[in-house]
Amino acid sequence: MKRILVFAGFFYPHIGGSVQVIHELSKRLVKRGYEIDVITCNVERMLAYEELDGVCIYRLPSWNILGGTYPIPKPTLTTFRIYWGRLKGPHDMVFTFTRFFITSFMGVIISTLKHKPLIHTELGSRHSFVSNKMVDLISKTYDHTVGSLIVTSAWKTIGNSNATCDFMRHLGAKETIMIHNGIDTNVFRKKSSTLRNKLMLDDSVVITFVGRLIYAKGVHDLISVFLDLERESSNLRLLIVSDGPNRQELERLAEASCNKKNILFLGWRTREEIVEILSITDIFVNPSYSEGLPTSVLEAAAVGLPIVATDVGGTNEIIENYKTGLLVPPGDIKLLKEKIFELINDKKLRTDLARNAHTVIKEEFDYDIIVTKYEDICEEIVEKITDETMENG
Repeated sequence: MKRILVFAGFFYPHIGGSVQVIHELSKRLVKRGYEIDVITCNVERMLAYEELDGVCIYRLPSWNILGGTYPIPKPTLTTFRIYWGRLKGPHDMVFTFTRFFITSFMGVIISTLKHKPLIHTELGSRHSFVSNKMVDLISKTYDHTVGSLIVTSAWKTIGNSNATCDFMRHLGAKETIMIHNGIDTNVFRKKSSTLRNKLMLDDSVVITFVGRLIYAKGVHDLISVFLDLERESSNLRLLIVSDGPNRQELERLAEASCNKKNILFLGWRTREEIVEILSITDIFVNPSYSEGLPTSVLEAAAVGLPIVATDVGGTNEIIENYKTGLLVPPGDIKLLKEKIFELINDKKLRTDLARNAHTVIKEEFDYDIIVTKYEDICEEIVEKITDETMENG
């Protein structure tokens, strides 16, 4: 039995691309004979301990600041008990995810005190993208101090895209390995649905965005583009799926729509509900300013959708322009509009891009492929520890 202690800023029941990555990896490693403990922040006021899919979850009482985007563990007795208990636990290695969470720094401390190898996986390819200059300065300072300490302390640093690996080297990582995020292609596939009728979308061309409603996701650009498009094309609908601190601001922007029913904010949705929404979508758009490897783009491609996405982070490792989707520079509203308009008016191009994207996901991004790569690293660690133990008598 190989035991891994995982530190994650967010975990179930929190919703998000990084949460899904950690959850899918953890539960699949459990199925392959690993024992997984996850230490995370209790921002949803859930049980301090819970088991899910064979994964043991320990939740630290936490504050959630910066509009609910940044969890900080509270110095409470519960926090101390969980931390001390895992410090004494029989783990073989420590995993951390995303350098800017305090939990990753806690993972560095635990791995040092336990004398166990640290494996850090980074899911972002640049400094945090925020509109506030002071927060931006603090973020960059943190990256080049605590963030740099985390990645340089790791025995292995894994980036979810080539762009992420480059960023890790920028922060001083000794060695980087690229392992893409995965997708469960058995779950994310097009399904029959009556949702189009329920939402009264009729024969409209449905454009969808899925992701947290924060500035860095660029949803304000998509809404601005849609407001122009609906003046030029009839029967368009925009579905915005998920939630976040920018929702009210985005809803105010959407009020300029010719018809308020043309832009629907659907809020947080379960994975199954997202699959259903994607199944009635005609065009998927990801207008983000910052990504590691965008989970939402993987999901849309797996379902078989034509995609317009900004060329940030590792997006171009999923999307090849005019083969598996369309790429535009971040913040280029004019070109974003042109590419969406092109797909609205070219059904054959939509079909070709969707088919090609689906094939690439099945062949290169299925979770079984990704987990095997992580398991190879774990086996390498165990083998190294065994050799060192034998050498020391």
